Amino acid sequence: MDAHFVDGAFFADELVREAAHQALAAADPVQKQRQQMAGAFEGWFWVEDVVPHLFASACELRCPTGAAISQPVERSVMITLLLEGANGHFVAEGEDPVHSELECAHIVGLGEPRLCSRVLAPGQGCKRVELGVRAPFLEANADALSAADLEALDKLMAPGFRSHHLPRTETMTRMAAMLTEERYHGSLGHLFRESMAVQLMLQSLRLFAQIGEKASRGRPRSHDAVMAARGILDEALLAPPGTIELARRVGLNRNALQAGFRKAFGTTVFGYVRDRRMAMARVMIEEQGLGAAEAGYKVGFASPSAFTAAYRRVFGVPPMRGRGCA
Repeated sequence: MDAHFVDGAFFADELVREAAHQALAAADPVQKQRQQMAGAFEGWFWVEDVVPHLFASACELRCPTGAAISQPVERSVMITLLLEGANGHFVAEGEDPVHSELECAHIVGLGEPRLCSRVLAPGQGCKRVELGVRAPFLEANADALSAADLEALDKLMAPGFRSHHLPRTETMTRMAAMLTEERYHGSLGHLFRESMAVQLMLQSLRLFAQIGEKASRGRPRSHDAVMAARGILDEALLAPPGTIELARRVGLNRNALQAGFRKAFGTTVFGYVRDRRMAMARVMIEEQGLGAAEAGYKVGFASPSAFTAAYRRVFGVPPMRGRGCA
């Protein structure tokens, strides 16, 4: 799949329409109507979903008359690297304006949907590369990314707003510059852009992890968050949220949530759910007189043998032998 490429003179609504279609626009068509645009651009840009839930774009633009572009943006991480010129200022609804620094990646984490704007003064122009990572990227790539990379994405997408300028590196500047060059076409071009975009994302996440998150706001204390997570699980034991989603809902990253569960309950999140299900099954068998197969089915086991094995691991006896015991 080729990137969508636009060259020449065009209005801001064309720029936003393509970016919205490919990447960050909220799915609700009513929200898309909230776009506010003024001003015209000269130059070129392209935008492409390089892998599911990860988009990349590059542009070299000049804005003769000035422009203000506003767009609803879903929960996501955005990474911008300014190569030349001035990028105006970026504003997330309810936050202070943020300016890009030349050849320094700027990483923004949105923990919930926001209306975001970029304002360019008359005559401003720039060459830049931008990446956007949507929330489903975490679940889709949980097995492929390292624990450190997942933790960085967890932190950036936790509730609230985060904005960091990363240290300049020659490697990242070179990769961004390569994304502005039309080196390859067709399938080879797509593979090249995918490779460069993924590498640039990973480099940014690792720099972010190194500097730490100094602007975290409103995060609950770990113990309180773990107790809140336990309450969520207790209310949905038969269909619990995934670990990443659970961590997001209580404002922790996944590793911190797992560590908190081990400290508080001596087991992982999955282990807690398993043990609670086994406790439910034991009550069904010992106090309500259900058979092992029926009790196992009610707590989520399709196979009676799998339930019996799990029950024995937890309680040390098979389910029928436990009937009537305290």
